This record gives sequence, C-alpha cells and structure tokens, in this order.
Amino acid sequence: MEQIIGQILTILRGAWRYRWWGVLVAWLVATVGWVAVQTVPDTFEARTQVYVDTQSVLQPLLEGLAVDRDIGGQVAMMQSVMLSRPNLEKVAKKTDLLVSAKSRTEEEAIVDALADRVQLSTFTGGRGARAATNRFVVTFEDSDPNRAFKVVQAVLDTFMEDTLGLKRTDSDVAQRFLRSQLADYETRLFEAEQRLAAFKQQNVGLLPGGSRGDYYTRLEAEMATLQQMQSRQRQLTERRNELQRQLEGEEPTYGLMGSADGSPIDQQIAGFQAQIDELLLKYTDRHPQIAALKETIARLEKEKLQGAKISPSVAPPGAGISSDEALVRSLDMNPVYQNLRLALSQADADLAELRGQLGAQQAQVADLRSKVEAVPEIEAELTRLSRDYDVNKAQYETLLKRLESAKISEQADASSDTVKFRVIEPPFKPLAPVGPNRPLMSTVVLLAALLFGAAFAVFMAQIRPTFSTRDTLQSITGLPVLGSVSAAIVRSIAPWYRQQPFMVSSAIGLLLVVFLLNLVLADNIRHAILRIVG
Repeated sequence: MEQIIGQILTILRGAWRYRWWGVLVAWLVATVGWVAVQTVPDTFEARTQVYVDTQSVLQPLLEGLAVDRDIGGQVAMMQSVMLSRPNLEKVAKKTDLLVSAKSRTEEEAIVDALADRVQLSTFTGGRGARAATNRFVVTFEDSDPNRAFKVVQAVLDTFMEDTLGLKRTDSDVAQRFLRSQLADYETRLFEAEQRLAAFKQQNVGLLPGGSRGDYYTRLEAEMATLQQMQSRQRQLTERRNELQRQLEGEEPTYGLMGSADGSPIDQQIAGFQAQIDELLLKYTDRHPQIAALKETIARLEKEKLQGAKISPSVAPPGAGISSDEALVRSLDMNPVYQNLRLALSQADADLAELRGQLGAQQAQVADLRSKVEAVPEIEAELTRLSRDYDVNKAQYETLLKRLESAKISEQADASSDTVKFRVIEPPFKPLAPVGPNRPLMSTVVLLAALLFGAAFAVFMAQIRPTFSTRDTLQSITGLPVLGSVSAAIVRSIAPWYRQQPFMVSSAIGLLLVVFLLNLVLADNIRHAILRIVG
C-alpha cells in the first residue's frame, strides 16, 4: 500500500512541474468545446396523441353471429403499420424530404433516417391498462420546426387513411378467399354425390340398410332367424305327430244316428282353398306356402275318400232336416275327436306356412353366403364414398357459415366501426426548442477539459521524467544515495514561486466562472458566436 501511495505521489510531483501546460490545455479544450456546444443547432419536437377506441355497441349483440375480432391484435397491427416502410416513403414524399436526394441510394438513406427519428410510444400517463395500451404518442424532432410539424401531420394522415383502407381490404380479401374455397368444395361435394348415387344404383340390393347393419351382422341375424324357424318346425312336427297319435285312438261318433250329407272336412278344405285363393293374389302357385296348403288339401281329400270323417249324423247347413233331428245328430258326435281333428288341421296349416317361410329364409341365407366375397367389398367402398361425401359436406357447410359471418361482420363494420380513432392532441408547430441540453453538454465539456489538462500534465511528466526524491533515484539506479542538495531559488522570484498553488487554483477558478457565465448568458453568447461564425 505504501508503494502505491508513493508511486501516486511521484506521478503528482512530476505532473506539478507541468501544471501550466495542463491549465493551458484545459482552457483550450473548454473554450473549443463550449463554442462547439453553442453552435449545435436547436432541436424542435412536434408531437400528437391518438386514442384507439375499441368499444362498440354492436360487439356484444353480434357475438356468435359475426366474426370475433381480436381487438388487441388489431391495435398492435395498426401500431406496426404506422411506421412501415411504405408509409414512411409516403411521408417523405408529402413533406418534400426526398427533393434533395439525387439517387435512389440517397432516398433510401433519407427514409432510413426518418424511420429512426419518428418515435411511436404508448402513453403511460392515463389510469388503467386500457388507457396505457390504446393511447399512442407520435413524436419527431428536427432543427426546422415547420418540417417537424409537417412530418408528424403526414404520419397521422397516412396512418388514418391506411388503417381504414386496411379494414376494408381485409374484409374483401377474406370474403374472396371464402367464396373461392366454397366454389371448390361445392364442386367436390357434387362429384362425391354423383359417385355415391352411381355406386348405389349399380349395387342396389347389396347395400346394408340403416337398421340392418353390415353384411356380417345381416348374415348372423338371418342365420339366427333360420335356426329359430327350424326349431319352430321341429316343435310343430312333434305337436302334429302327437295329435295324429291321439286322433287314431278316438271314434268320430257314438253310433246313434245314420249317415248324413256334409262333413267338416269339406269345410276345412274350403277354408284352405280360400287361403290359397288369397295367396294367389300375391304369389304364384309355386310359392312354398301355397304348395304346403295344397298338400294339406290333398291329404284331407284322401282321408275323406277313405271314410275318415266326422259322424255322418252331422248334416250340412240347409239339408232340410228338423231341429229335433239336428239335435239328436249333434248328440251323436264325439267332441274329443272333433277337437283333435280341428287341432290337427290347424297344426298342418301352421306347419305348411312355416315350411314356406323356412324355404324363403334358407334361400335368403344361401344368397347371403354366396356373396361372402362381393358384399364386404361393396360395403367398404360404400363406407369410403360416404366418408368422402360427409367430409366435403361438412367443409362446405362450415365455409358457407363463415362466409355469412364475414358478410355480417362487413355490414357491422360499415354501420359502426369496431375501432375508432380519436386525435386527443393534434400536431402543432413547436415554438420553443426541446434540445440540445446545453447546460449538460457544457458541464461535460468542463469535466473533459479538466481531465485532458491533468492527463496532459501527467503525459509530459512521463516523457520528461525527473527524480523528485532520493528513494526514487536509489530504486531506479540501484546505487546508494549519500545525500541531496535542496533547490536554490533566486530571492527575487521566491514570492512568485510560493504563489504557484494559488495562481493555478485561480486559473481553474476562472475557468469555472466562465463556465457559470456560459450557463447564465447562454442565449447571448450563442447569438454572438453565431454572428461571428456567420
């Protein structure tokens, strides 16, 4: 630490020898700097404040009907558009800044400089986040107040024009895009409809129904139905056989009366024939149910010929017998036999009908099994065509809905702007300069002058060193110093020599006085310097 202090003292002693050189340099630097500060041209600032009002009465009413605009994003986009290069070029042309340009390169340089000098900031003096976000301040500084005013006015006018045109262009571009896409998807939808219709026409009868399901589901359902019919057939066959066995053990009559015309077998045959006539209205005589009924009639005819009929004492209607005789004949009938006979006939009819249905069901199952390779491929192709149709239809309906929303939004914008601009502070011609900050610059010049003066004195001491102490001489030469001789000062200059510190302080103090006068009389000194400089 002592060595460091010693080195500092040595440097100061060396610099003190060139004190007047340092004072002279400080005065020169300060004088030149203050003159330069006074010759710096004044800077005038023109400014304007714009408030972006994003509140609209229609906005809550049109929610869900019109396009929801991102107001925050729209404001940010407007902020970037304001200082875009095309806008700055328009501003430069309106304010005649490009008149002095002699080439395209100079024009580009002027526009670049304009982009750096035009400042766009968010106003922070209001209350709330909305005031700080939607309020913008445009400022421009120039040495000519008229030019500063013209630039700010041109920026504001260009911004207002381009923003309004931007909203209209944005809506038109969106609608043109939606219309082009809508026409494209309309064509796709029509083609998908045609392909689907042609496919259905070519494969009619092989396509799955809405409730029947796909091929394998239909085949499984038809096979289950066939199994149920076969089980029902076995039950009816067993029931018929049982009725036939019971019928063989019963006598038709008690043998009280003689024979009579007419038989219930004839009535059954007539009933079955009526069913055949009714079925022939719908089907041909090859229908399984009709064939089964004919077999039943043939069997009844055979039984009738063999004498297997109900008691001959039962007379047909209209036989001309008395009521007493009819009563006696009715008592001669065996009711168990008659009931079994009727049940057997009904079982034969049910079995015949079930055989017809069973044949049709077997044919249907066989038909489905024969198409085991073709039908799944047809169903897969139908699924693909239906999927394409559904996708195109969904996209078409979505685009149509959005186009209508865009139209409503355009009409809403035309009737009431969602974003309004209010010029809070219009541009005006500045009367007083806002810069440069000459007091600060003069202070910096003073500090720089003192620093340069001290640095110059130290520099001179370094290039022309001397030994101010015995220790310095001994440390540098490495030789022992036996003694030293003090300086011999002439008696006549001794007072002047003693007053050196005071005189140096006075010179620096006078420099500070000139600095203060430069601050107080800045305008007068500036006008005088400008007149001298011309």
